[in-house]
Amino acid sequence: MSPTSDDHPVPERSLAEINADIRCLFARAEGRLSDAERIRHASLLGEWASAIRASVVPAA
Repeated sequence: MSPTSDDHPVPERSLAEINADIRCLFARAEGRLSDAERIRHASLLGEWASAIRASVVPAA
């Protein structure tokens, strides 16, 4: 069975954009995240992981 476009949805943002948001979050927090910032970080990590999965090209 071949993969469909539904298997790997196109991410809304690039890996670079997501990574920049993660770096900015830590820079603003000076390395110590509040509870709200931890929630935001977890969300960004989930978005980053989805973008990584979408960027993987299946082997032939």
